[in-house]
Amino acid sequence: MPTQFKYKAIGGDGTTHTGVIAAENNEKVVEYLASRDLMPVSISHARARQAFSALGFFKGSDYEDLIMFTNNLATMYRAGIPLLRILSLIKIGPENSRFNHAIQQIRYSVQSGQSLSQAMGEFDHIFSKVYINGVAAGEESGRLDNILEELAVMLEKELELSRLLKSGIRYPIIVISVIALAFVVIMGYVVPKFVAFYDSFGADLPLPTKILIGTSNFFTEYWAVLLGAVAVIVIGFKKLVANEAGKLWVDEQLLKLPVFGQLIIKGNIARFSMMFHILFVSGLPIIKALRILNDSVKNSRIGLEIKKLEELFHRGSEANLLTAEFAYFPQMAKQMMAIGLESGSLDNMLSEIGSHYSKEVQYTSRHLTAILEPLLTLVVSVFVLILALAIFLPMWNLIKVFNSG
Repeated sequence: MPTQFKYKAIGGDGTTHTGVIAAENNEKVVEYLASRDLMPVSISHARARQAFSALGFFKGSDYEDLIMFTNNLATMYRAGIPLLRILSLIKIGPENSRFNHAIQQIRYSVQSGQSLSQAMGEFDHIFSKVYINGVAAGEESGRLDNILEELAVMLEKELELSRLLKSGIRYPIIVISVIALAFVVIMGYVVPKFVAFYDSFGADLPLPTKILIGTSNFFTEYWAVLLGAVAVIVIGFKKLVANEAGKLWVDEQLLKLPVFGQLIIKGNIARFSMMFHILFVSGLPIIKALRILNDSVKNSRIGLEIKKLEELFHRGSEANLLTAEFAYFPQMAKQMMAIGLESGSLDNMLSEIGSHYSKEVQYTSRHLTAILEPLLTLVVSVFVLILALAIFLPMWNLIKVFNSG
């Protein structure tokens, strides 16, 4: 199986070239570079970096371009247009975009003798392992047009899930952000003015006001320390999730969250089922497909569950699928997979699993605001109540001061 190699090479004009290529070994990389008149300086295994993503669906700017590219490629390939001609015709977005540059480089690689999947392997930041292996299996089986259409459908469904998840969490994020902004403004600007006003009359301040003033003084005097603490926390978190054990711990804690935990689980299972379906219908062996999916699922804790599935199939113990202990993999998904294996219709069952859990994610996302609204209302109410008590209770003392005067 081809692996990813990172290379640095020098061209005939002295320019430096770097990139990533999928190949069986170093010698194949050297041959590839020689075919492009490049002299290798260094060749090393490329370590796949998986960005941290709480829900596992948020995509980069290339994602919509990838969907358009896949649809165009599938349509033209099915029409019988030669692959090199297709890669010359497809243009996504601005002429000099990064995606068009990738298409051009893929065309050069295919023209020099590489397969389409190998050429795509040089751009693993755009094409996932599932995508590349699906294309490779389609090339071997002669069903590339069908696989491309399946990939296009999967990508569109995944993008829809991503948008639903974003819209679902947008409201709570806005509410929390507004509260945080209001807190900063009140502590930094409003409270100090009230303090000066009350001090000028020498009024006794009630406990809520004293607490608010103390909090304001703390923030205004130690804001630099607090900012530094936030920076340390952010940097520490990034280092934590960059470490395999740390990311596993964070991912597991996310799965235990109320509401969001189930949303993450269902979202990842939907994504897993859609990708598994693509690899299975493309003709890849189940064990190989599961090994690829283990690295493709964003949540590393769900990835361990998939690895356990792979081990079951590797030992020939798939009959024990229902009785095997899984912490997060839903029982319903296991039952449907077991039925599919027993009846020989695993591809249909995987499609059904993906469709079912996609609908679950859609339903939860659309109702997430209603689910979280009571909690957010309570938080806002408590915040307003504390501010009202702290600011307006001293008014009673001022009235007493005025009356006594």
